[in-house]
This record gives sequence, C-alpha cells and structure tokens, in this order.
Amino acid sequence: MKAIPTLRQLQYLLALKETKNFRKAAEKCHITQPTLSAAIKEIEKLLGVSVIDRSQHKNVIFTPFGKNVIEAAQKIMPHIESLMSEAQHMTEPLSGFIRLGLIPTIAPYLLPSILPQLQKKFPKIDFQINEAISQNLVEKLHNGDIDLALMAFPYETEGLNQKILMEEPFYCATSKNSFQKNQKLAFKDLDGQRLLLLEDGHCLRDHALSACKLQNQTDKKTFSATSLPTLIQMVGQGYGITLLPEMVIQQGVLPKNVVLHAFKKPYPMRKIGVAWRQKDPQEQNILEIIKHLEENLSQTK
Repeated sequence: MKAIPTLRQLQYLLALKETKNFRKAAEKCHITQPTLSAAIKEIEKLLGVSVIDRSQHKNVIFTPFGKNVIEAAQKIMPHIESLMSEAQHMTEPLSGFIRLGLIPTIAPYLLPSILPQLQKKFPKIDFQINEAISQNLVEKLHNGDIDLALMAFPYETEGLNQKILMEEPFYCATSKNSFQKNQKLAFKDLDGQRLLLLEDGHCLRDHALSACKLQNQTDKKTFSATSLPTLIQMVGQGYGITLLPEMVIQQGVLPKNVVLHAFKKPYPMRKIGVAWRQKDPQEQNILEIIKHLEENLSQTK
C-alpha cells in the first residue's frame, strides 16, 4: 500500500496555512518548529511535489499544488473531527470540546459571565473560543471550524439551525448637552445628528439602523471603527452619537463624559441567539449548552 500523508501532518499544514508563519504554526500545534518543518518536508517527499514556494524566504507562500493539498485537507479534517466527536459522545456524553464563536459586540460583554458558568456546568467539555464577525462565523459553521455561534439576529443562516435566546434594547450614547438631562428619545430626535456606527460587516450597524428606522437616513456618518470602545470614545469627544446595546451599558465602563438616553416606546431592540449545523454529531451536547445559555441569559435580564 502506497504511503500517504498522515492526518497529523495535514493538521500541521493547515496550521501553517492559518498562521502563515512556521513558528506560530508550531506553537499552535504544541510542537517545535523543526518538527513542523520536518513534517511539511515529509509531505512533499511522499507526494513528490513541493507544497511551499521556498524562493520566498520572508513569507510562507504555497505552490499551486500546495493550495490543492490544503483544499483537500480542509475537506477531510471536518469529517474526521466529526467522527471523533461522535465517538467521544457515544462513550462519554457532555465531554470532548466545543468550539464556540461569538461576534465582537457580544464576546467582551457576555463571555466573562457565561464562560465560567459553562465550565462549571460542563466540566468535561473544553470550550474553545473564536471571535469573529457574523459573516465569518456562519462560514466557519458551514466549514466545520466551529460548532456553535452566539450572534445577533436577524441574520441569514441558511442551512443552519438557529434559536433566539433573548432580546435587549438599544440606548443612545451622546456627549453632554446633546439632549436635555434624562430626556427619553423618539426616533425623530436623531434627525440631523451625526450618527457614528461600526464599519460595514458588523451586524450591529445594520441592527441599530433597522431598530431605529434609520436605514434611509442620508446624512448619517459612519465612522470606520471596528470596535464599540472606539466609537464610545469618539462620542465622548463630541464627534457625534451612537447606539449601544444594553449589555455594553451593564458593564459600567462608559466614560464620564458620555451620557445615555433611553428611547420611548416602541423600544429599539436587537435579538441575541445561537446558530449551529443541522444534524451535527455533537447536537445533544450543543442542545444542552443552548438550554443552559437560555436559562442563564434570561436571569441576567
């Protein structure tokens, strides 16, 4: 039987593709850099073709054939990981690992409270955290790179299961004297205001605009920031206003020069929920985790 690359060697190759750096790939795989380099050379020896373009000394560049090998490995590994997860669940339920993805406008505000409780509730499960925007999380779910995504809805998740866990209102964050003290706002009060939003790709941007019925506002200004803390600092310096979900406010980290205003009914809201693959081999574990999250998040409201 002809020798072929091992699954472990393919794992090393995928780590190199992800990190684009031999040292970082070795650290990710918990091996030494010489061991990883030797594994890549062994793959090339078995295949008889180079997968790394070594004329590029400073950068990790894959040959066209190397890219084909990576594409094949990316298709193979999720199936193997699913088999491993299925076997683990059959021998010992509520064990193994769960790769949990969260969007950036949820992760720093919910993770400190929910992760310790998840670890306490499911001590035999290793929770691996992945933070990314919604589009990337959905892609990772389809590719088998994560098992469960905690995100904001509505968001298109065709081919995936989804469940709403809670709703939370938006508040308007302004600098001092933008509105009267303790004034509750109507949507029309935002007319003419410079509205600072996250850059395209962050679903919070679309949800805030939709919730406040501002999709057609032509004079809004989108500040190209990738994080809420940056927007909050801009608001504090008087550059405009922004919309913050309740979980951000509950953290109590707003600067003293930022003022919050609630809205009048109907309150602008966003929905928080989860998405996961249909017929996932770990679905029983995932459903138990979702049940715990739903109970936990309902208690925080």
